[in-house]
Amino acid sequence: MQYGYPKGHVFYRKLTRTYPLVTHGEGIYLYDESGKPYIDGSGGALVVNIGHGQKEILQKMTEQMGRVSYVHGTQFTTKSIEEYAEALGEVLPKGLGKIYFLSGGSESIEAAIKMARQYFLESGQSQRWRVVARWHSYHGNTLGALSLTGRMERMVIW
Repeated sequence: MQYGYPKGHVFYRKLTRTYPLVTHGEGIYLYDESGKPYIDGSGGALVVNIGHGQKEILQKMTEQMGRVSYVHGTQFTTKSIEEYAEALGEVLPKGLGKIYFLSGGSESIEAAIKMARQYFLESGQSQRWRVVARWHSYHGNTLGALSLTGRMERMVIW
């Protein structure tokens, strides 16, 4: 198999760079095809904070996939979703005990914007449409999330 630009089929962010081919991870380390270890300092906020190759997590994921892999939240629920939401709700501050599950950070930011907008529209406050965010911040990779960064080159005029 050939990889990297222009040989492979992946469109990389930096076409002039050759990326190490990671074969596996263990804890905080990633290992390339030659066995060279790298500390994973770029796995993303909360994406791999439990580390790589965690056998207990794999076992639990496999058990769940054996029962049901995914249900759409607008149509169904599962025991694992309900149990997780209950456990999470118990450690959240009072008044924040309702959980809205999404697939990641960017989607969460966009959902928060949509929920806030819907709330103000339905409560008769349509003039409230601005969103406050930190300048030069990072809220995700989607267009909506990027438009909150304060980085003018990425701003979306609504």
